Amino acid sequence: MNENGVNRVVRTVVFAESSGGGNPCPVVFGGDFLSPAEMQRMAAEFGVETAFVLSPINPHADFRLRYFVPKHEMEMCVHATVGFATVYWKENSPTASTIQVESPLGIIAVHRIDDSLKPLVMVEQFPPTFAERAPNIESVAEVLDISPTNIRNDIPIQSVSTSRSKLIVPINDVHILHGLKPNFEALWSLCDDYDTTGLYPFVVTEARETLVGEARQFPKRSGYPEDPATGVAASALSAYCVANKLTVDNEKDGWHVIKVHQGRAIGRPSTIIARCRIVGEDIIATQVGGRAEIEN
Repeated sequence: MNENGVNRVVRTVVFAESSGGGNPCPVVFGGDFLSPAEMQRMAAEFGVETAFVLSPINPHADFRLRYFVPKHEMEMCVHATVGFATVYWKENSPTASTIQVESPLGIIAVHRIDDSLKPLVMVEQFPPTFAERAPNIESVAEVLDISPTNIRNDIPIQSVSTSRSKLIVPINDVHILHGLKPNFEALWSLCDDYDTTGLYPFVVTEARETLVGEARQFPKRSGYPEDPATGVAASALSAYCVANKLTVDNEKDGWHVIKVHQGRAIGRPSTIIARCRIVGEDIIATQVGGRAEIEN
């Protein structure tokens, strides 16, 4: 243990689709010895979302995680949770295939789906909430610096949350999606106006048994302009797609799966798996996850 009480830092890359892809995440063990200001400073030095592992407060939890980006703390970070769980299961195998993680939003279950060296890890989220207020097409087109005709008008622009809200924006062409160059100050102001944590423009690229989409994530004042892979946004997108009946067999009870490709426009290709469970007219459960690599 070093002088500031941190036991060790394990660097992970989460959701990588291929070499050079994915979202990097340092996992810092020994977070009980750090103040929030020290955690914030470390995340700023790393320059990416960072997970801090602490002793749980809730007796029903196995671990507690706090999540920081360079500019602020977050209530939830899926890829950081996947990174931590991958490290845990590598170092403590064989163990139970489900662990309970205490987050700022409460306890969430984290599941190891297979026993491979890079297991598929799925993180429970919450039933979705759909905001009633939304900006019009012209306002969103302006902050994304595109024509309003590049945004679909048959499905809504809508802020959706299964843990943290994202403004879902349906784009009608993948080339337009990959060419987006937003006005970030205007984009962040739009997020403020509609109480959301970022814009998540997407395109449906394939609608078979598993819906496949391409997406980009522009977070609000995180310390970097774009995120290569965003689990909370992919989870929100899955609920949006199910609610707007974009999935195959969308009237059928059970789990509806969406594969989201993200990060390709910035050279960090990533793949995220999200799914929603439907019973009748209701989405009663959501999960999101993928695979992680340990770098050290």
